[in-house]
Amino acid sequence: MKKIGTFLFVAFGVAACTVPPPKEKPIETIRGSVPVRAVSPMTQALACLRRNMPEGVDLRLAVFGLPDKTGVVDYDGPGAYVTQGAELMMVTALAKAGVRQVNRTATNVAEWELKQALEKRLGEGRAVRVNGTAYPFRPVRLGNLLGSTHTIYGGITELDFDIVSDGAELSVAGIGGKARGYYISLGLDIIVADTRTTEIVLARSYRKQLWGQELEANLFRFWDINPGGNGGDDIGDFGIELFDARIGRQQNEPVHASIRWVVEQAAYDIVRDLAGIGNVCDELVPEYSRSAPLMLSVNDTVPPVAARRKEPIPAEELVPEEAEAVAPSAGPTALSPGEEPSGPRAVRLPDGRVLPVQEP
Repeated sequence: MKKIGTFLFVAFGVAACTVPPPKEKPIETIRGSVPVRAVSPMTQALACLRRNMPEGVDLRLAVFGLPDKTGVVDYDGPGAYVTQGAELMMVTALAKAGVRQVNRTATNVAEWELKQALEKRLGEGRAVRVNGTAYPFRPVRLGNLLGSTHTIYGGITELDFDIVSDGAELSVAGIGGKARGYYISLGLDIIVADTRTTEIVLARSYRKQLWGQELEANLFRFWDINPGGNGGDDIGDFGIELFDARIGRQQNEPVHASIRWVVEQAAYDIVRDLAGIGNVCDELVPEYSRSAPLMLSVNDTVPPVAARRKEPIPAEELVPEEAEAVAPSAGPTALSPGEEPSGPRAVRLPDGRVLPVQEP
């Protein structure tokens, strides 16, 4: 027992020496990487939409909300597994695409100031002149608030754990290792409605699989601190584990960054279809999203991307969902080479098609 007491005394002494003493000045904190703007595989495609946005298209989008509808919450741990701000990701994605937006998610300040202005209590810090008349308060002009043409809403609707997992583990003479891989699936449903008529003009669902892996190597050794077993106050022939080493690595595809990718994919589809930009930016979209197979087995390869036709697809060739989505907008029409659009209510798109434009 004397040996054990001596060992514990030395261990506690070493631990006490490692406790840092209090300091009068703030300690220097650890600094990681510098902040960067968030990007995803869809960033370049969204920037392409911005560069190819037709002039004169009257498109004003309002994001209402994309809440977490999965119902998956860990009340004893981190709480919700997915982001609670997917609508903010949609707003920034639409901004990357260069489309006009109106605020419908954080209107408290605007509503408060409008109320104060109506009661003539809100000012600009100076006199405001309207038709030559100076007012000490902010005048409220009729039609000052900008309306939207379309409303975007939906939610994160899927979060499935371990849809596929595999692994292996081997240990020989106390030396071993293990490896494990798994997949998680998440889904997003997006709906776009015409704000003026409430008609749903686009409804789509998106799904993405996340991948993760765990690798671990370990070493176990059992030593006997009293190999003789001489009796007395010693502990006899009982073995004491003195060495246990584990080295591992865990690498997971980030959940929230993946949700941003899915949201930006949806934003790309919305802007491309509503603005009538066509397929000029589709080459910048990741190949799997462009080919859009329903399901692939482990041994299948992604099929090649089919060449898109420049002319509109006849309604009889569309599935009901697609036909309903394109019918309300009347769709771009094709012109023969060299033919110019007629009338002030049409513009030529980069791919040669013509899109009707609402007069301001």
